[in-house]
Amino acid sequence: MSTPSDQFGAKPAVLRCSRCGKYVDWEEAQVQIVCACRPHIELPPVMVREATDTDRAAARELFERDYGRTKVVAFGEVMDIDQMPALVAVMYREPSGALAYRQLGDALHIVALATDPMWQRSGVGSYLLAEAELIARRLRLERIVVATTNDNLPALYFYQRRGYRLTDLVRDGVIAHTHRQQAGFAGIPVRDEVRLEKRIGS
Repeated sequence: MSTPSDQFGAKPAVLRCSRCGKYVDWEEAQVQIVCACRPHIELPPVMVREATDTDRAAARELFERDYGRTKVVAFGEVMDIDQMPALVAVMYREPSGALAYRQLGDALHIVALATDPMWQRSGVGSYLLAEAELIARRLRLERIVVATTNDNLPALYFYQRRGYRLTDLVRDGVIAHTHRQQAGFAGIPVRDEVRLEKRIGS
């Protein structure tokens, strides 16, 4: 029988270096200040759709690659990503990203967002997030909420750049479930749950 730390311990996610293309583990990643000098790359169109039964295996693989599992803890609950509605982003006919979500009161909760390392920084995550926001509007929800960990600087950057605001810090919220402290992005200790939201109501 697995322990909580086995189920929910932080696992290094795979990232891709924007300069050389090498894959690096979460703990080995570094933060650098760069300008907008990236060369323009022509990319195929990104198609986002609700995940079908045939998409589920690919979506599960994306989530497991990023999270190391299909169960996550957020907002004080344990959730199985595999049992939730999901969106997939498709490039070259293959799923390149996935987003799992649920309704949480007056909010759409983004439970998990994963992108194939090959397509990081190609807009896949933005397309998935935009589609999730459309779903929230169709459901007439007031907010979109998401939770991440204190070390996850890429996620904090990604969401804040897209209009999300920090709302809560659950001190030692991660340790409460993992029962241990681990090194996360760039070696930052993973301790706290950070919550963000975007208001979309009128």
